[in-house]
Amino acid sequence: MNVVIHQPPALNHDAMMAKRFGMRMTANGRLERRLVWNLCEHLKAAGFNPSSVFDGDEHVAVADAKAAMELIFDLDEALLFVKAASGAEHWITLVLGNGTDIVSDWGVPEVPDGFDEAMNAFDAELYA
Repeated sequence: MNVVIHQPPALNHDAMMAKRFGMRMTANGRLERRLVWNLCEHLKAAGFNPSSVFDGDEHVAVADAKAAMELIFDLDEALLFVKAASGAEHWITLVLGNGTDIVSDWGVPEVPDGFDEAMNAFDAELYA
């Protein structure tokens, strides 16, 4: 199976952390950014686009995957919400620091719309 690995965009959050605190991105941090970016690309191809990120306190609407990642990578755990063309919204739990196991869980829709199948088809190991 040939898998195209998309490289994630540079995040403003990472630049700020480097400038303010001298923090360099770890290899695991680079891996997790690549995994989340490729998950978003995979889901977009299946018809699901990022709509918001829940940080444990509030939902923040996002316009795209990069905006979602700016929020996600400032947290230890986040819920990424994606929306189907039908308007149905689904969640994915991301636990940072878990490497290829960053995708911890996701909600299975009551009405099948391909989301569960798309999530089951994403193999993080292929993007490592």
